[in-house]
Amino acid sequence: MKLTEVVAQHGFIPSKLAEINNAKLYSRQNIDGVTELLCVQKIGNVMRVDRMPLVELSPGILLPIGDGISNQVLPRGELEGYLNTTLVPMNQ
Repeated sequence: MKLTEVVAQHGFIPSKLAEINNAKLYSRQNIDGVTELLCVQKIGNVMRVDRMPLVELSPGILLPIGDGISNQVLPRGELEGYLNTTLVPMNQ
């Protein structure tokens, strides 16, 4: 399954917030107002995953909150299973 399809199952859509070399950036908006950013970057034969919850203080000003996932490196074949395990369904 394509990466975009995997993350879409969890409510994430492609984000235009930024561009990162060899990476895809996705976001989802939760009912509680928290925006989650998910970055999946290809580095050789492995994939790096970063995810951060954010709250918008005012238009264009985002503040990181809580705990995210930083620099989780996985073999490419394990990415889909990892995402399906760690991306809780939206609004839970």
